[in-house]
Formats: sequence, structure tokens, C-alpha cells
Amino acid sequence: MAPEITFHDLTSQKWPYSWSPFTLRTTQCLNYLELTYKHNEISYPDIAKTLSSLGVKPDPEDVGEAIQFTLPAISIDDETIMGSFAIAEKLAALDKAYEKKLFPQGDKSKDAVKTLEKEIVPQMATGMGGMRKHVIAFVPFFLDERGAEYFYATREPKLGKLEDLRKVALEEEKEKGWKELVQAAAIPVLDFYKQIDGEEKGIFAYGGNKPQFVDFCVVGFVQWWICARGEEEIMAALEEVGDGRLAKIMKGCERLMNPREV
Repeated sequence: MAPEITFHDLTSQKWPYSWSPFTLRTTQCLNYLELTYKHNEISYPDIAKTLSSLGVKPDPEDVGEAIQFTLPAISIDDETIMGSFAIAEKLAALDKAYEKKLFPQGDKSKDAVKTLEKEIVPQMATGMGGMRKHVIAFVPFFLDERGAEYFYATREPKLGKLEDLRKVALEEEKEKGWKELVQAAAIPVLDFYKQIDGEEKGIFAYGGNKPQFVDFCVVGFVQWWICARGEEEIMAALEEVGDGRLAKIMKGCERLMNPREV
């Protein structure tokens, strides 16, 4: 019997479409596995209350921090799991066929996700000149009103005034070119793919012809950029770098990015 799944996702002016680099991972997983689910809209200031009421505990390192609960989360039958990687592992454990789709190389596929997050994402940010300025600072523009207020209140103490970051970003983009900055962010990702491809020639991770979870992580970041800054110039930039591989990966996952409710 198929489990009952509720996918807790961040609301925004783009609702019901996922926009976060992390919730987008879960959207793609659920659609790729052809699981049915209810898509639950949660505004930023309601995340902690909602997840704590479902029995979720913050990670030990986050206890006492301003932000202790994050999305995505899924409620599957009577259990709620927080975090995109934990969710992917939970879904993979439901069926060996699911595990083979999300992590076809087993531990190597999981290690690739860790490498992407620990090593490649910081390089992406450096190449772009800082995703804080060029992406994060623009996120409040498409959030719901309460979510935008919360975002400013929780991000500015660490990042500084988002308005000031936006101004710096736009000046840098005039000088260096937004397309060039996107391409510079793409290069370490393309190098990462080359490192794990082996002899295979497909466009997805490990040279595969079908996506897996680490591809969904990459797609999530690029789609986040698109949500914050627009699609046309970003996709044009990706089509011109590395034989257009990232653009092909985006197009290969396009059908998986829109939520499909029960």
C-alpha cells in the first residue's frame, strides 16, 4: 500500500511552484519516483511551529540558534522528516527500485552529494562573486509578505542590509557581466561532473542517461537563481559554457520541477 505523504514546502508569490534550492530537490524526488502527495504551503515564520507540532526535533548543532527548523520536510504516514538529503534517503528506503533511481551508484552517489555541498557549492558562490549578493538578497522580492518580513529579520543580522547587497551586486554585474558571473559559477560544477563521469557519456551524474539525486541538487541551485533573477540570461549563459551540459541537465529535469498534488 502506498504511503500517505505530505510535502511541506515554502510558499511564495510563485506558489504552488517550488523555488528553494532545497525544497526543489524534494519536488524532483517525489515526481521522479511517481509518488502521490499533498503539497502543503508554509510561510517562513510558520515553519518552526508547524514542524515542532509534528514532532520534529532540530539538529543538535542548531539548538539555540535563531533558525532551528527548515524546509523541505515530508510527513510520511505518522513520521515527519526534515532536510532534503534525509528525505531522499527515506524515500529510497521505501523500495529498492527507488534507491536505484535516486542513488544508482550506492554510497558513491551519496558521497557525490556531500562533495557537491561541501566543496563545489562554495566554489560556485566564489565564481559568481557571492550568492549572498547576487541571489539571496533578491529572494524577498517574490516571497509572501510575512515570509519577506521574516527573511529580512533573520538574514540581515548575519548578511547585512540586503538592499545594500543588491546595489553592490548590480554594480558588479554591470562591470563584469551577469552572464559571465553565471558561467564562472557553472565551471566548478562542470568540472565536478567530469571528475565523476568515468567512461560514460550521458549528461547526468556519472555520465548517466537518467538523473539521480545529486543532479536534483544541482538543478535546485540553478532554478533558485532563475527564480531570483530571471530565466533568459541564466539559461543563455549555461548554454554557452561546457558544451551546454548544465542547460541540458536543466531541460532534462524540467518536467520534474512542478509539484503534482494528489
